[in-house]
Amino acid sequence: MTVPLLSVADLRVGFATQRGLLRAVDGVSFDLAEGQTLGIVGESGSGKSVTAKTLMNLLPSYAQVEGSVTFDARDVMAMAAQGERHFWGVEMTMVFQDPMTSLNPVKKVGEQVAESLRVHLKRSRKEAREESVDLLQQVGIPEPKKRLGQYPHELSGGLRQRVVIAMSLACSPRLLIADEPTTALDVTVQKHILDLLDELREERGMAMILITHDLGVVKGRADQIMVMYAGRTMEQADTATLFSEMRHPYTEALLETIPRIDMASHTRLVPIPGNPPDAVDLGPGCPFAQRCRYCSAACLPDQPDLKQYDHGRVCACHTPVGTEAGVAAHVANRESGVTPAGLDMGTFTPVEEKA
Repeated sequence: MTVPLLSVADLRVGFATQRGLLRAVDGVSFDLAEGQTLGIVGESGSGKSVTAKTLMNLLPSYAQVEGSVTFDARDVMAMAAQGERHFWGVEMTMVFQDPMTSLNPVKKVGEQVAESLRVHLKRSRKEAREESVDLLQQVGIPEPKKRLGQYPHELSGGLRQRVVIAMSLACSPRLLIADEPTTALDVTVQKHILDLLDELREERGMAMILITHDLGVVKGRADQIMVMYAGRTMEQADTATLFSEMRHPYTEALLETIPRIDMASHTRLVPIPGNPPDAVDLGPGCPFAQRCRYCSAACLPDQPDLKQYDHGRVCACHTPVGTEAGVAAHVANRESGVTPAGLDMGTFTPVEEKA
Protein backbone atom coordinates (compact mmCIF):
# COMPACT_ATOMS: atom_id res chain seq x y z
CA MET A 1 0.00 0.00 0.00
CA THR A 2 1.14 3.53 -0.73
CA VAL A 3 1.98 5.81 2.17
CA PRO A 4 -0.69 8.56 2.51
CA LEU A 5 0.44 12.13 1.93
CA LEU A 6 -1.20 13.26 5.19
CA SER A 7 -1.93 11.03 8.17
CA VAL A 8 -3.69 12.29 11.30
CA ALA A 9 -3.94 9.91 14.26
CA ASP A 10 -5.97 10.46 17.45
CA LEU A 11 -5.72 14.25 17.25
CA ARG A 12 -6.90 16.04 20.40
CA VAL A 13 -6.93 19.79 20.91
CA GLY A 14 -8.01 21.47 24.14
CA PHE A 15 -8.14 24.98 25.55
CA ALA A 16 -8.06 25.65 29.29
CA THR A 17 -10.94 27.84 30.47
CA GLN A 18 -12.17 28.95 33.88
CA ARG A 19 -14.87 26.27 33.68
CA GLY A 20 -12.47 23.50 32.66
CA LEU A 21 -10.90 22.07 29.53
CA LEU A 22 -12.72 22.87 26.31
CA ARG A 23 -12.25 19.87 24.01
CA ALA A 24 -12.33 21.40 20.54
CA VAL A 25 -11.03 18.26 18.79
CA ASP A 26 -11.40 14.89 20.46
CA GLY A 27 -9.68 11.89 18.90
CA VAL A 28 -9.89 12.65 15.17
CA SER A 29 -8.03 10.34 12.75
CA PHE A 30 -7.89 10.25 8.94
CA ASP A 31 -5.56 9.65 5.99
CA LEU A 32 -5.40 11.66 2.78
CA ALA A 33 -3.74 10.40 -0.38
CA GLU A 34 -1.88 12.52 -2.94
CA GLY A 35 -4.28 14.20 -5.36
CA GLN A 36 -7.40 13.31 -3.34
CA THR A 37 -9.97 15.59 -1.69
CA LEU A 38 -11.33 15.13 1.83
CA GLY A 39 -14.48 17.02 2.77
CA ILE A 40 -14.87 17.85 6.46
CA VAL A 41 -18.49 18.72 7.26
CA GLY A 42 -20.29 19.86 10.39
CA GLU A 43 -22.04 22.73 12.13
CA SER A 44 -20.21 25.69 13.61
CA GLY A 45 -18.29 24.58 16.69
CA SER A 46 -17.85 21.00 15.52
CA GLY A 47 -14.04 21.27 15.44
CA LYS A 48 -13.49 21.60 11.67
CA SER A 49 -11.54 24.86 11.68
CA VAL A 50 -9.54 23.94 14.79
CA THR A 51 -8.47 20.74 13.02
CA ALA A 52 -7.35 22.79 10.02
CA LYS A 53 -5.49 25.34 12.15
CA THR A 54 -3.73 22.52 13.99
CA LEU A 55 -2.47 21.13 10.68
CA MET A 56 -1.33 24.63 9.65
CA ASN A 57 0.43 25.29 13.00
CA LEU A 58 -1.81 28.33 13.60
CA LEU A 59 -3.07 27.54 17.09
CA PRO A 60 -2.19 29.86 19.99
CA SER A 61 0.64 28.77 22.27
CA TYR A 62 -1.76 27.87 25.10
CA ALA A 63 -3.56 25.22 23.04
CA GLN A 64 -3.06 21.68 24.34
CA VAL A 65 -2.39 19.36 21.40
CA GLU A 66 -2.02 15.59 21.48
CA GLY A 67 -1.83 12.93 18.78
CA SER A 68 0.29 12.69 15.67
CA VAL A 69 0.30 14.37 12.27
CA THR A 70 2.61 13.18 9.51
CA PHE A 71 3.04 14.69 6.06
CA ASP A 72 4.88 12.58 3.51
CA ALA A 73 6.22 10.51 6.44
CA ARG A 74 7.53 13.66 8.22
CA ASP A 75 6.44 14.56 11.74
CA VAL A 76 4.52 17.84 11.43
CA MET A 77 4.47 18.44 15.20
CA ALA A 78 8.26 18.06 15.33
CA MET A 79 8.67 20.51 12.45
CA ALA A 80 6.54 23.04 14.34
CA ALA A 81 8.63 22.61 17.49
CA GLN A 82 11.83 23.10 15.49
CA GLY A 83 10.56 26.33 13.94
CA GLU A 84 10.47 25.07 10.35
CA ARG A 85 9.95 28.11 8.08
CA HIS A 86 9.59 26.63 4.61
CA PHE A 87 6.85 24.04 5.07
CA TRP A 88 3.66 25.97 5.86
CA GLY A 89 2.88 28.25 2.97
CA VAL A 90 5.01 26.09 0.67
CA GLU A 91 4.00 22.42 0.84
CA MET A 92 0.85 22.95 2.90
CA THR A 93 -1.23 26.11 2.44
CA MET A 94 -4.66 27.37 3.46
CA VAL A 95 -7.49 29.48 2.05
CA PHE A 96 -9.52 31.11 4.83
CA GLN A 97 -13.21 32.01 5.12
CA ASP A 98 -13.05 35.77 4.69
CA PRO A 99 -10.58 37.13 2.11
CA MET A 100 -10.61 40.58 3.73
CA THR A 101 -9.05 39.16 6.89
CA SER A 102 -6.49 37.20 4.81
CA LEU A 103 -5.29 40.23 2.87
CA ASN A 104 -3.39 43.24 4.21
CA PRO A 105 -5.60 46.27 3.46
CA VAL A 106 -2.64 48.68 3.14
CA LYS A 107 -0.54 46.54 0.78
CA LYS A 108 -1.10 46.29 -2.95
CA VAL A 109 -2.22 42.94 -4.33
CA GLY A 110 1.04 42.46 -6.24
CA GLU A 111 3.17 42.80 -3.10
CA GLN A 112 1.07 40.24 -1.26
CA VAL A 113 1.10 37.63 -4.01
CA ALA A 114 4.83 38.08 -4.56
CA GLU A 115 5.76 37.89 -0.86
CA SER A 116 5.80 34.12 -0.51
CA LEU A 117 7.66 33.77 -3.82
CA ARG A 118 10.42 36.06 -2.54
CA VAL A 119 10.57 34.66 1.00
CA HIS A 120 10.32 30.93 0.30
CA LEU A 121 11.55 30.57 -3.28
CA LYS A 122 14.06 33.47 -3.23
CA ARG A 123 12.71 35.01 -6.43
CA SER A 124 13.95 38.43 -7.48
CA ARG A 125 11.49 41.32 -7.48
CA LYS A 126 11.10 41.11 -11.26
CA GLU A 127 10.67 37.32 -11.28
CA ALA A 128 8.13 37.48 -8.47
CA ARG A 129 6.11 40.11 -10.33
CA GLU A 130 6.06 38.05 -13.53
CA GLU A 131 5.00 34.92 -11.65
CA SER A 132 2.34 36.92 -9.78
CA VAL A 133 0.78 37.99 -13.07
CA ASP A 134 0.75 34.37 -14.20
CA LEU A 135 -0.84 33.22 -10.91
CA LEU A 136 -3.61 35.82 -11.12
CA GLN A 137 -4.27 34.72 -14.67
CA GLN A 138 -4.46 31.05 -13.59
CA VAL A 139 -7.16 31.82 -11.04
CA GLY A 140 -9.26 33.65 -13.60
CA ILE A 141 -8.65 37.29 -12.65
CA PRO A 142 -9.14 39.63 -15.65
CA GLU A 143 -6.45 42.24 -16.39
CA PRO A 144 -3.95 40.65 -13.99
CA LYS A 145 -1.23 43.28 -14.52
CA LYS A 146 -3.66 46.03 -13.55
CA ARG A 147 -4.75 44.15 -10.42
CA LEU A 148 -1.18 43.99 -9.10
CA GLY A 149 -1.28 47.72 -8.46
CA GLN A 150 -4.65 47.71 -6.72
CA TYR A 151 -5.52 47.44 -3.04
CA PRO A 152 -7.87 44.72 -1.71
CA HIS A 153 -10.74 47.17 -1.13
CA GLU A 154 -10.75 47.97 -4.85
CA LEU A 155 -11.69 44.38 -5.71
CA SER A 156 -15.00 42.53 -5.38
CA GLY A 157 -15.36 39.71 -2.82
CA GLY A 158 -14.99 37.07 -5.53
CA LEU A 159 -11.81 38.64 -6.92
CA ARG A 160 -10.35 39.00 -3.44
CA GLN A 161 -10.91 35.30 -2.80
CA ARG A 162 -9.22 34.50 -6.13
CA VAL A 163 -6.23 36.60 -5.03
CA VAL A 164 -6.06 34.59 -1.78
CA ILE A 165 -6.17 31.36 -3.80
CA ALA A 166 -3.37 32.67 -6.05
CA MET A 167 -1.28 33.43 -2.94
CA SER A 168 -1.86 29.93 -1.59
CA LEU A 169 -0.77 28.37 -4.90
CA ALA A 170 2.35 30.51 -5.34
CA CYS A 171 4.79 27.87 -4.09
CA SER A 172 3.03 24.89 -5.74
CA PRO A 173 1.74 23.25 -2.54
CA ARG A 174 1.07 19.53 -2.29
CA LEU A 175 -1.87 20.08 0.08
CA LEU A 176 -4.38 22.94 0.05
CA ILE A 177 -6.79 23.41 2.96
CA ALA A 178 -9.89 25.45 2.08
CA ASP A 179 -11.79 26.49 5.20
CA GLU A 180 -15.31 27.60 4.22
CA PRO A 181 -13.79 29.42 1.20
CA THR A 182 -17.14 30.77 -0.05
CA THR A 183 -18.82 31.91 3.18
CA ALA A 184 -18.89 35.64 2.38
CA LEU A 185 -19.77 35.25 -1.31
CA ASP A 186 -23.06 35.10 -3.19
CA VAL A 187 -24.29 31.80 -4.60
CA THR A 188 -23.09 32.29 -8.20
CA VAL A 189 -19.61 33.33 -7.12
CA GLN A 190 -19.50 30.43 -4.64
CA LYS A 191 -19.87 27.92 -7.46
CA HIS A 192 -17.18 29.63 -9.54
CA ILE A 193 -14.72 29.57 -6.63
CA LEU A 194 -15.44 25.92 -5.76
CA ASP A 195 -15.13 24.86 -9.40
CA LEU A 196 -11.86 26.80 -9.67
CA LEU A 197 -10.39 25.07 -6.60
CA ASP A 198 -11.35 21.67 -7.98
CA GLU A 199 -9.87 22.44 -11.43
CA LEU A 200 -6.62 23.71 -9.91
CA ARG A 201 -6.38 20.64 -7.66
CA GLU A 202 -6.75 18.35 -10.66
CA GLU A 203 -4.34 20.30 -12.87
CA ARG A 204 -1.64 20.47 -10.18
CA GLY A 205 -2.17 17.02 -8.66
CA MET A 206 -2.66 18.56 -5.21
CA ALA A 207 -4.46 17.00 -2.30
CA MET A 208 -7.20 19.18 -0.80
CA ILE A 209 -9.17 19.40 2.43
CA LEU A 210 -12.47 21.20 1.85
CA ILE A 211 -14.15 22.36 5.07
CA THR A 212 -17.81 23.34 5.03
CA HIS A 213 -21.10 23.17 6.96
CA ASP A 214 -22.94 22.20 3.76
CA LEU A 215 -22.95 18.58 2.58
CA GLY A 216 -24.09 19.79 -0.83
CA VAL A 217 -20.78 21.61 -1.35
CA VAL A 218 -18.69 18.44 -1.06
CA LYS A 219 -21.04 16.03 -2.83
CA GLY A 220 -19.46 16.34 -6.28
CA ARG A 221 -16.03 17.52 -5.18
CA ALA A 222 -14.71 15.22 -2.45
CA ASP A 223 -13.44 11.65 -2.65
CA GLN A 224 -13.99 11.08 1.08
CA ILE A 225 -16.25 12.89 3.56
CA MET A 226 -15.73 13.11 7.31
CA VAL A 227 -18.68 14.34 9.37
CA MET A 228 -17.68 16.02 12.65
CA TYR A 229 -19.75 16.89 15.69
CA ALA A 230 -18.60 18.14 19.11
CA GLY A 231 -14.97 17.69 18.07
CA ARG A 232 -15.43 14.03 17.13
CA THR A 233 -15.77 12.03 13.95
CA MET A 234 -19.35 10.83 13.66
CA GLU A 235 -19.04 9.17 10.26
CA GLN A 236 -16.51 8.87 7.46
CA ALA A 237 -16.89 7.21 4.07
CA ASP A 238 -16.23 7.70 0.39
CA THR A 239 -18.65 10.24 -1.05
CA ALA A 240 -20.80 7.83 -3.08
CA THR A 241 -21.26 5.49 -0.11
CA LEU A 242 -22.05 8.25 2.34
CA PHE A 243 -24.78 9.78 0.18
CA SER A 244 -26.34 6.47 -0.86
CA GLU A 245 -26.19 4.69 2.52
CA MET A 246 -25.49 7.16 5.29
CA ARG A 247 -25.43 5.57 8.73
CA HIS A 248 -25.20 8.37 11.29
CA PRO A 249 -28.38 10.26 12.28
CA TYR A 250 -26.40 13.51 12.29
CA THR A 251 -25.34 12.99 8.68
CA GLU A 252 -28.97 12.39 7.73
CA ALA A 253 -30.06 15.48 9.67
CA LEU A 254 -27.45 17.63 7.89
CA LEU A 255 -28.63 16.38 4.51
CA GLU A 256 -32.24 17.29 5.32
CA THR A 257 -31.28 20.93 5.90
CA ILE A 258 -30.17 21.28 2.25
CA PRO A 259 -32.71 22.44 -0.36
CA ARG A 260 -32.92 20.16 -3.41
CA ILE A 261 -33.72 21.14 -6.97
CA ASP A 262 -36.55 18.57 -7.15
CA MET A 263 -38.32 20.06 -4.13
CA ALA A 264 -41.61 21.88 -4.69
CA SER A 265 -41.39 25.62 -4.16
CA HIS A 266 -41.89 26.76 -0.56
CA THR A 267 -41.08 23.26 0.71
CA ARG A 268 -40.14 23.53 4.36
CA LEU A 269 -36.69 22.26 5.24
CA VAL A 270 -36.17 20.16 8.37
CA PRO A 271 -33.91 22.02 10.84
CA ILE A 272 -31.85 20.13 13.39
CA PRO A 273 -33.54 20.87 16.74
CA GLY A 274 -31.62 22.13 19.72
CA ASN A 275 -28.04 23.37 19.87
CA PRO A 276 -24.59 21.75 19.82
CA PRO A 277 -23.46 20.55 23.27
CA ASP A 278 -21.24 22.40 25.71
CA ALA A 279 -17.68 21.45 24.71
CA VAL A 280 -16.50 21.96 28.30
CA ASP A 281 -19.09 19.68 29.85
CA LEU A 282 -20.04 17.02 27.31
CA GLY A 283 -20.96 14.43 29.90
CA PRO A 284 -21.32 10.71 29.17
CA GLY A 285 -23.00 9.17 26.17
CA CYS A 286 -23.33 10.24 22.57
CA PRO A 287 -22.91 14.02 22.15
CA PHE A 288 -25.73 14.07 19.56
CA ALA A 289 -28.23 12.16 21.72
CA GLN A 290 -30.18 15.25 22.84
CA ARG A 291 -30.98 16.16 19.21
CA CYS A 292 -31.35 12.68 17.72
CA ARG A 293 -34.63 11.01 16.67
CA TYR A 294 -32.88 7.61 16.68
CA CYS A 295 -31.75 7.98 20.31
CA SER A 296 -32.08 4.84 22.47
CA ALA A 297 -31.51 4.22 26.15
CA ALA A 298 -27.98 2.99 25.35
CA CYS A 299 -27.03 6.36 23.87
CA LEU A 300 -27.28 8.26 27.18
CA PRO A 301 -24.70 6.51 29.39
CA ASP A 302 -22.30 5.13 26.75
CA GLN A 303 -20.37 7.06 24.12
CA PRO A 304 -20.35 4.96 20.92
CA ASP A 305 -17.00 3.98 19.46
CA LEU A 306 -16.21 4.33 15.77
CA LYS A 307 -17.31 1.05 14.21
CA GLN A 308 -16.01 -0.26 10.90
CA TYR A 309 -18.60 -1.05 8.23
CA ASP A 310 -18.29 -2.22 4.63
CA HIS A 311 -16.67 -0.05 1.91
CA GLY A 312 -14.19 1.31 4.47
CA ARG A 313 -16.88 3.37 6.20
CA VAL A 314 -16.69 4.17 9.93
CA CYS A 315 -19.57 5.39 12.08
CA ALA A 316 -19.97 6.16 15.80
CA CYS A 317 -23.58 5.26 16.62
CA HIS A 318 -25.48 2.73 18.75
CA THR A 319 -28.54 2.85 16.44
CA PRO A 320 -27.30 3.61 12.90
CA VAL A 321 -29.67 4.78 10.17
CA GLY A 322 -30.82 1.94 7.88
CA THR A 323 -30.10 -0.83 10.39
CA GLU A 324 -32.55 -2.91 12.42
CA ALA A 325 -31.43 -1.18 15.62
CA GLY A 326 -31.92 2.24 14.03
CA VAL A 327 -35.38 1.44 12.67
CA ALA A 328 -36.48 -0.04 16.00
CA ALA A 329 -35.28 3.01 17.94
CA HIS A 330 -36.98 5.43 15.53
CA VAL A 331 -40.29 3.52 15.58
CA ALA A 332 -40.26 3.33 19.39
CA ASN A 333 -39.54 7.07 19.67
CA ARG A 334 -42.24 7.97 17.17
CA GLU A 335 -44.81 5.85 18.99
CA SER A 336 -43.97 7.33 22.38
CA GLY A 337 -43.69 10.84 20.94
CA VAL A 338 -40.47 11.54 22.79
CA THR A 339 -36.93 10.13 22.78
CA PRO A 340 -35.12 8.82 25.89
CA ALA A 341 -33.21 12.12 25.88
CA GLY A 342 -36.46 14.09 26.02
CA LEU A 343 -36.63 15.29 22.40
CA ASP A 344 -40.15 15.91 21.09
CA MET A 345 -40.57 13.74 17.97
CA GLY A 346 -43.19 16.16 16.66
CA THR A 347 -40.26 18.38 15.69
CA PHE A 348 -39.50 16.11 12.75
CA THR A 349 -41.21 15.28 9.49
CA PRO A 350 -41.66 11.47 9.31
CA VAL A 351 -38.81 9.73 7.49
CA GLU A 352 -38.88 6.54 5.46
CA GLU A 353 -37.52 3.63 7.45
CA LYS A 354 -35.28 1.15 5.72
CA ALA A 355 -33.51 -1.85 7.21
